[in-house]
Amino acid sequence: MSSIAAQLLQAGRISLEIGASEKKEAILEVAGIVKRDADVLDFDCLCNELLAREEMRSTCAGYGVAFPHARTDAVREIVVAAGRSVGGVRFGEEMVHFIFVIGTPREKANEYLVAVGTLARLLRREKTRGVLMRVETPAEFIQALDR
Repeated sequence: MSSIAAQLLQAGRISLEIGASEKKEAILEVAGIVKRDADVLDFDCLCNELLAREEMRSTCAGYGVAFPHARTDAVREIVVAAGRSVGGVRFGEEMVHFIFVIGTPREKANEYLVAVGTLARLLRREKTRGVLMRVETPAEFIQALDR
């Protein structure tokens, strides 16, 4: 894959049908995708830190995309889970359709910034978001980001 962000996304870490309609529940639902991931050392801690970060300032990046994230000792490596909500989840004033939950080891801040920057640039494109709304499998979701 061409980007660091796309390398971090694995088919097993993507949900194309988030059921939650409230922000907190949606963040926890997407985080739940990686609950049993080997790189997650303390799932409850990760969730608490994701929610605490969201309380400080919304992680909505615009364009219907949010990046709930935490720099934490609760993960061994950078962990990214992605969720799509066709109906949308309200993050403050904006409806979000794509939620990328990111857990980053404290010492990997630079890698995190590169990954989020890459994802943000890709998702800024209306064409990319349109394709992501239509894909039917996690593999197609990854391919759409890799174009």
